[in-house]
Amino acid sequence: MESKYDDEDESKFDDKGSGGDSEEEDAEVEREFKALLNTPLKGEIAVSTDPMAQRIAEGFTINWMNMRDANTGELMWESGEWGEKMWRKELKARIPAEILQCRAVAREINFSSVEKMEGFKLEQRIFFGGVCIEEWFFDFGFVIPGSTNSWQQIIEAAGENEMMSPSDLSGNITIETSFYDGDFFISKSLVRVFYV
Repeated sequence: MESKYDDEDESKFDDKGSGGDSEEEDAEVEREFKALLNTPLKGEIAVSTDPMAQRIAEGFTINWMNMRDANTGELMWESGEWGEKMWRKELKARIPAEILQCRAVAREINFSSVEKMEGFKLEQRIFFGGVCIEEWFFDFGFVIPGSTNSWQQIIEAAGENEMMSPSDLSGNITIETSFYDGDFFISKSLVRVFYV
């Protein structure tokens, strides 16, 4: 197999194999790289450029979501509808601080999808202070086109010694949710959490 670089003029490269960049250009690249390393992460909002992924995202709505104390069933928080706005801007969730005292939280998501998905799943990353502190993975499976579905997950809390105070967490936590159909990336949303 031939490389697409086989026809290039070898005189462009010095004997060290680099592209002949000047020391000034190398220093600029190094500065940009260090700046990226020092940039706090909070997650991102994105929609795939693939036309099918865009159709799935356009036809997907979270009708509502709620969180309950998994042990007592007490409703702790409920959202309104999250439609296309979740693909365009960071959303805000104001959640009662008491939820952090629950040993486990039952989260229910009610969603509608115009398009069929063979293996719907979510990957969530929790960011605090620019660092990903936790990852969660959830598999739903087959989604019938034109359907409305409810999906419940149980999320266990960290141990008491590992839990931070609501005042430290509030406004400093972002949850990046990546939506997939199998390994096919659809989109990402971002929610900033405030404990009230």
